[in-house]
Amino acid sequence: MKINIVTKTLLGLGIALGAISFWSDSSYSEQRFFCDEEQRATIVRTHWGELPMIRWIDQSFPPPYTPAQRCRQVTARFNKFQSNGTLKYMRAAMMGNNPVICVAGYKGGSCLIDGLLITLKYGSDPNIAFKRIIDRRIWATSGSISLSDGEEADELISEVNGTVYFDIEGLLRERE
Repeated sequence: MKINIVTKTLLGLGIALGAISFWSDSSYSEQRFFCDEEQRATIVRTHWGELPMIRWIDQSFPPPYTPAQRCRQVTARFNKFQSNGTLKYMRAAMMGNNPVICVAGYKGGSCLIDGLLITLKYGSDPNIAFKRIIDRRIWATSGSISLSDGEEADELISEVNGTVYFDIEGLLRERE
């Protein structure tokens, strides 16, 4: 009988520790992006607070790509790239004939293989669309952001050979 009680106690303790481990798992607790379906926005958690990055209002994409579905899919991509360490820079580009926003490994770099974040409306200029997303969704909603160490906020947004880059890793970096 004592073995049975000890076994049950250890099993219960193991289940409890597993649950604690699940809830404190770094991939769960460190997700920096979430889809707020009520606001129809992909939100990023920064040390400045929660900032809307993209508002999903365009309903011109064919089903099943509703604004809510695109929000969920793109937010999952942000979290995937952030958790695997490849979310360094975002850039505007063309993939095939489609204007996109993708992940680049460095400022001036090309899109990573499988680095697609967002497909934009066919025929749109990806650089113009990207500037609108960043300007209106990050800077306008968060106000002026002062960074430490003499960095300027606009250094997060730059242009290399006519291509717009956004230092998403810099935005996510914790500042004091």
